[in-house]
Amino acid sequence: MVYDYYIIDVPGDCANTIEELGDIAINEARERAKLYCIPCDWCATAISGEVGDFNVRFKVRRRRNKVRKVA
Repeated sequence: MVYDYYIIDVPGDCANTIEELGDIAINEARERAKLYCIPCDWCATAISGEVGDFNVRFKVRRRRNKVRKVA
């Protein structure tokens, strides 16, 4: 398994719960990812801030399979 990490700032007033803000952070990380990998698993963890704050910072983790090179 390979893990990729992204630090994403989300405005705290664009959703009503921290889970919804985490979904927004995951969508932003998907757009920033240079590799489009299927299958992968996304997980967002709040680092700082709460719902309603100016910014809420998330650490987003993508877990994917390691790509094997074929000769």
